[in-house]
Amino acid sequence: MQKIKRIIIASGATGGHFYPGFIVGSELKACGWEPLFLVKKDDMARKTLEEACLPYAEIDTRSLPRTLNPLAHAVFAWKIAGSLWTCLKIISDFEPAVVFGTGSYVSFPALLAARIKGVPAILHESNAKFGLGNYLCAQFADLVALGLPMRANSFTAKSRLTGTPIRPFFSEVKSKEEARGFLGLEKNLPVFLVFGGSQGARRLNLAVVLAAKKLSGLGLNFQLIHVAGSRDFETVKAAYGEALGSKWLKLISYEERMDKLYTAANFVVSRSGAGTVAEMISLSKPSVLVPLPSSAAGHQEENAKVLSEKGAAILLKESPAFEAELAACLEDLLKEPEKISDMEANFTQVQAPPPLEAVEKLKALIEEIALQR
Repeated sequence: MQKIKRIIIASGATGGHFYPGFIVGSELKACGWEPLFLVKKDDMARKTLEEACLPYAEIDTRSLPRTLNPLAHAVFAWKIAGSLWTCLKIISDFEPAVVFGTGSYVSFPALLAARIKGVPAILHESNAKFGLGNYLCAQFADLVALGLPMRANSFTAKSRLTGTPIRPFFSEVKSKEEARGFLGLEKNLPVFLVFGGSQGARRLNLAVVLAAKKLSGLGLNFQLIHVAGSRDFETVKAAYGEALGSKWLKLISYEERMDKLYTAANFVVSRSGAGTVAEMISLSKPSVLVPLPSSAAGHQEENAKVLSEKGAAILLKESPAFEAELAACLEDLLKEPEKISDMEANFTQVQAPPPLEAVEKLKALIEEIALQR
């Protein structure tokens, strides 16, 4: 009787870290593997795992403090030591063939425990630049899978460019006309889609409100799908005021099937998290990318440069003049739509693997490294 292959997947903390592991774990389960997820204590990802009938264990850990406070660092060291002990016990009990980490501070104790136990480990770095946590994780990984090309990589010898997995429904994308019909949008007017991401977009959201009102006042014809997020929805709703009843505005809090919104849009305004950039690449969708200023090690700016330096996106930082610059940028794109077409064409120059193929590449790496056990 063939022995069931087991894998521990350490992910969570943010959607960008969780979903690549979740997608890979779901695919591996369908292929006969037995996955066990490691998530941080009280992680929001638990609900998604429970709904998918995927087992998980919790570890009580935290990120490296961004302060010189000695007490904060003492607590951090205590948590890391405790989570390492927990991971060692889980590996001993579960006996995985592979440990797969998708980044964040959840992966560190898991990959370190794998090294101590002699279990092959793979790290997936979805960003175009290593954060401190993943840089440390990479020391203990046998292979490092990259979601985007990197300018500087200290682990070139053991790195493989795989892309970042995105949700399977992105392969079901329909026509622009069909997507607009589904959303109740005019078929012949330009549409731009705005969303912020999981880590915050208050200033971006409100800057879009100001820009949209200005563009409408100038008499420009457009339609706007604004996904404000649950945290900012009421604030954004109040900021739109009387514009809420306008035919050009579709304001929503959250949408699971983002593929339909992408397809309906001519271009996108968003943060530049790794998952978002992977979705842009998959759909060759032109965009104005506004990196999260507080992103660790400036990785969102590096992600945006993967597209902007090839002419497939516009990188716009949150400078003191950000609101005016965003309004001017959107006005320019609406008045000169050929610039949007040029950005779409320039995706052929982006040197990143198709995200919809990433899960198969990662599965192949996992199968390959499992044979080393």
